[in-house]
Amino acid sequence: GLNFSKGDEVVGTLQDYPNMIHAWRQRALRDGIVYKQISFDFPVEDDEQIVGAFEKAITPKTKLLHVTHIVNWVGQILPVQKICAMAHQKGVEVLVDGAHSFGLLDFSIPSLGCDYFGTSLHKFLSAPIGSGMLWIKKDKIEKIWPLICADKPNSTDIRKFENLGTRSFPIEQGIGEAIAFHTAIGSKRKEDRIRYLKNYWANKVKDVPGVRIHTSLKDAYSCAIAGVTIDGLTPTELDQQLFSKYKIHTVGIVWENIRCVRVTPHVYTRLADLDILVSAITTIAQSTYKANPVKLK
Repeated sequence: GLNFSKGDEVVGTLQDYPNMIHAWRQRALRDGIVYKQISFDFPVEDDEQIVGAFEKAITPKTKLLHVTHIVNWVGQILPVQKICAMAHQKGVEVLVDGAHSFGLLDFSIPSLGCDYFGTSLHKFLSAPIGSGMLWIKKDKIEKIWPLICADKPNSTDIRKFENLGTRSFPIEQGIGEAIAFHTAIGSKRKEDRIRYLKNYWANKVKDVPGVRIHTSLKDAYSCAIAGVTIDGLTPTELDQQLFSKYKIHTVGIVWENIRCVRVTPHVYTRLADLDILVSAITTIAQSTYKANPVKLK
């Protein structure tokens, strides 16, 4: 729905979510915009390094930065506020993908300073699958085209984006229950608990020979998600062993320069469950790790 002309530039990263990348590539093919991607070697524990990477990619033709708040592959948190401040100084708008931050981190969208914010709601908010949310700065609503035609596409009312045709209303009704549950827990309390769960298991295995954690354990750079590998096993092999032997569901990640198994606890995850994970990773590492292992790249 954004108004771009041929030659206008959008900057994202190689580590963004695939569907977001596909959307920008389609706009490049269809409308002739230039889609540029920078790359990071996560974990990164330096705000200025992250902001600087985006800044270096900006040219006089850059119209928008696409920023993922929490990178889904390894849980890296990006300093969105600082990126937005830098971009706006250069006259560049910022769109934030908040799929993994909304309902997890304790923040308000306006405090980020972004122009556009989109999120699914079925992840950490635990609303029904198929639900999502779009936030746009009020003074920018008028210029955004709804992808499903509305009778007044240039309206300043954000509800023009709700013209979705026939759909399942129970999905939308379930959002309210999810919000009530989230509010009952408390945003800050929920964030702190889930970060504690991530650190609980990661700290117990990070010094096991052959085990590597691919996510920062500093509060500013991660919360729920962490990536782990065991030298000598591919992510797929480790993922399969965790499920087949221990019934632990993880996700084997092979994307661009990221190779790991993603582990994501939620508020309902018990410490006893994480103890099983710790035992499983330790046992697998001990049976796999050699004195001089060849590290996976």
